[in-house]
Amino acid sequence: MIKVFFAAALLLMLGACGSLPAQPAAGKPSPAGPPPPPMPDDRIVCTADVKLCPDGSYVSRDPARGCAFNLCPGERPQ
Repeated sequence: MIKVFFAAALLLMLGACGSLPAQPAAGKPSPAGPPPPPMPDDRIVCTADVKLCPDGSYVSRDPARGCAFNLCPGERPQ
């Protein structure tokens, strides 16, 4: 009885393998996906690096200042 069950299960699994979609032929390009969503033009993204200040603190870049580093504590704008 157990042998019959395993044989039936094996036949079902092998039958399912034959129903997989066919792979695209070699050299045939895949269909193009949808285009990416438009990005807002007014948003500026700066790199995520930081600057070490003389007092040991760190400052990051400011998108409102053209990605220039923020001022360190005690530093004056030039």
